[in-house]
Amino acid sequence: MIVISQNIVQFLVNRSWSVSQSNDSFTILKPPTEFNFPMEFQLKIPNNFNKIDSDLFLNNILNIIGDFYTLTLDDLNVIFQKQNTVLKVRVYDDNTSEGNISLNRFEELIERIRTILSDTASFVIDRSVTSTRIPEEVARYLNLCSFMQTEKGSFVAKIQLPSEELIKDGELFERGQVYSKEINNKLSEVLSFVQQNILEGDVNVTDEYLIENEDKLNIKLLKDIETFYKKANLKNIDFSFHSIDNSQVIVNQEITGAKLYKLNQFVSAIESHTFDIGIYTFTGTITALKSKDPDGGHNGVTFACIFEDMPMIVAANLNSDQYKRAIEAHKMKLNITVTGQAKKTKTRARLIEILRFDVEE
Repeated sequence: MIVISQNIVQFLVNRSWSVSQSNDSFTILKPPTEFNFPMEFQLKIPNNFNKIDSDLFLNNILNIIGDFYTLTLDDLNVIFQKQNTVLKVRVYDDNTSEGNISLNRFEELIERIRTILSDTASFVIDRSVTSTRIPEEVARYLNLCSFMQTEKGSFVAKIQLPSEELIKDGELFERGQVYSKEINNKLSEVLSFVQQNILEGDVNVTDEYLIENEDKLNIKLLKDIETFYKKANLKNIDFSFHSIDNSQVIVNQEITGAKLYKLNQFVSAIESHTFDIGIYTFTGTITALKSKDPDGGHNGVTFACIFEDMPMIVAANLNSDQYKRAIEAHKMKLNITVTGQAKKTKTRARLIEILRFDVEE
């Protein structure tokens, strides 16, 4: 019960509530200004559950929070007790106004959601735009997902997504561990990207665009999303993700044939560009340095070079020591040479992992 109480406080603080007081009995929180509550309004979260009415008190708190954020007690149990994520997929049109959906559409909906979850997990594990393989760890993630009780008022499918589970162990010379939360966040990120940049946007796919957005691009996953909209005959669909950390809603309205054609053409444009991943060595002149904290690990460098007789712009993230050496190289107008695993188009490259960094003598 103490853990649930702590999770409730974290949930509210992450949504801009402020702790005004905390003692052995209660943590008292004040709401964010957008709620327009009276100044004296506060929410008391119990820290002591030794009283007879503690369970009833906590249940009342959960009902209040559910009203604030349009979440059921079932949703809140998943978020606070199991510390998982609730994904709601809301389909609404004339045929679902009573909360019903035809069997054929339901089967298509469920199968496509499963495919999207599977390929999102594959994308996070492989980190590849073009990869179509399904790593063995994907089965572990899917086995931890489960359907929840649905809701009415349109058709709402609810899925419990694991948040804190280890999906893939770290490996020597490869990337670190993969936790389920990373997969959930990636799905939210990609669905939002599709809605804002493709269905409602106007994208010009260039080498630079591919490099800048490669962390959101996987051809198989994008095709899954297009097929999902088509096969399930979707006109309006919302995706909402609710966890202790945050809530996000992605609204898709009036999904027309023209919008789906834009998505189809976007995928075709990606496929038409050469996008290689491998170990490369680039030597060139620094054109830009960017860092908020040179002593930290997120220090960007961009440099121009000639690679295979073609002009190439290369971007990399440097550690503190490498960045300080890059600053000196830039001042002295010296070339740098970087070797590592990179994602490369004809004119752009981004280093994923640096194996060696040298400054011209």
